[in-house]
Amino acid sequence: MLIANVSCGKAPEAVAEANLAPAIEIAEKPSISGKVTLKGADSTALRKVVDVSGNPFCSGHGEIIDPAWKVGPDGALADAVITVRGSQRASNAIGSPLIDQTNCEFVPHAVAIQPGQAVRFHNSDLTFHNIRVARHQSGTSGKGENIDNFGQPSRGDENVKTFNTPGLYRLECDVHRWMSAWVVVHEGVHAAVSAADGRFGINRALDDGEYVIEAWHPQFPQRLSQTVTVRDGKATADFTFDFAQAIQL
Repeated sequence: MLIANVSCGKAPEAVAEANLAPAIEIAEKPSISGKVTLKGADSTALRKVVDVSGNPFCSGHGEIIDPAWKVGPDGALADAVITVRGSQRASNAIGSPLIDQTNCEFVPHAVAIQPGQAVRFHNSDLTFHNIRVARHQSGTSGKGENIDNFGQPSRGDENVKTFNTPGLYRLECDVHRWMSAWVVVHEGVHAAVSAADGRFGINRALDDGEYVIEAWHPQFPQRLSQTVTVRDGKATADFTFDFAQAIQL
């Protein structure tokens, strides 16, 4: 049975494209870079293997690691979203990021986009997946309002969703409950996601001056922020999250 879209419990996005802030051309140019780290926790203790023994297809791909924490031996923290407050939308934003469902995981775990930009959701597995999209309630571990639910029963199935409203959006697969991912819709184009080594780079030009930079990670109820000074178009900003402040599940 083919299910193209599961709409139960869904609430529509309220902001239409016509109401989006004006977009201007913003050059692709490295501006702010840095590293995100986690203190107060052992990376090996945070590594949890998901029990998928009851699912023959998913267990056939080897170990599946809980995506909540991706922490390197040196404390490098992946999947933190870094944003510049007051950022503008870019008229030359590049395409639609892809979130793939592959080997029973969402890849990547987090993407950052600007309002009016779309995300492609794809199923690369030979099993049924779905993508439930919830407008996440900030500061909680899993509260929010469901706004969409796409069924993808077959390999190659794909859906495209445009996000017009800034905010945090949580993705889950109801069939495989360990699967989760995040779409962060920033007010503008100046955003980046930290990689496995904790490093990030915002690759959009900024005029010289002072800016408030924020870092968000799904396991923390509050963002970190700091003020940096951009000189000659560049600045650095490092962030350290304290495990003691993480959401306790």
